[in-house]
Amino acid sequence: MSSRPMRWTVAVVAAAVTFWVCLWAARAMSWGWLPKGEETRFAVAIAFATVAATVVAAGIGWWAGREQPPAPALTPAPGRTVTQRATATGDGQVIQVGGSRTPTPASAAPDRVEQQAEASDRGSVTQVGGDQHVNGAGADDQSTRP
Repeated sequence: MSSRPMRWTVAVVAAAVTFWVCLWAARAMSWGWLPKGEETRFAVAIAFATVAATVVAAGIGWWAGREQPPAPALTPAPGRTVTQRATATGDGQVIQVGGSRTPTPASAAPDRVEQQAEASDRGSVTQVGGDQHVNGAGADDQSTRP
């Protein structure tokens, strides 16, 4: 049982059942510690049943009132990861964009971008970790979206 109202219902019912069972037992059975007079016997039986029900209510009330541990958080699905490696030599030129070259409101930048680059001679490597905003087809605007 995990719902809090259900736990409190169980606690109240358990305390009530304990009271009535103890009251019945004290009235129906002849125990040496109970007085012989009917009036006094009934008062002692009510006191006994009340104490027993209070003990049960305290124990089960602790259980009913404690906070449930939070449900374990769902592990989010792994986001988009982009891994790029580039080598440019001679007059080579490499442009890498980890996100989108033409971002739209619906496109999401990657959660993680890993980039490695090597350039030698007159080679050049341009890497953009997020989205790249271009001014026109093939334009080389390297500003990244915030």
